[in-house]
Amino acid sequence: MTFDDHVAVYEYAEAHDMAYVWEGTRAFEKRKRGLQPEQYQVASVVTRRGLRDVLLFSNDVLRAELEADRPRRDALALGRARRQARASARRGRSADRGPTSGLAITRLRSR
Repeated sequence: MTFDDHVAVYEYAEAHDMAYVWEGTRAFEKRKRGLQPEQYQVASVVTRRGLRDVLLFSNDVLRAELEADRPRRDALALGRARRQARASARRGRSADRGPTSGLAITRLRSR
């Protein structure tokens, strides 16, 4: 299969619920190593730099990876929420002291 340009690859991938990666990228090598040959297809694309390969694969692969990574992402989100809660609690305590508490120290040091 050969495409006339990158737009044709994009349109084909969108129409067939596929994702694609370009030859020469880490993602290309990762997908080619990690997928079975029947799970992807390599096509040629005419570009300004000449003929380049693109690896097309189903978006189901990306969805499965995203779902498998969900526990990690949830744990990271929980940690982020806890850090934000602690930071806002600290800001709440410093606000009780009033806005001039830091100013007085600065004025004493400048004399």
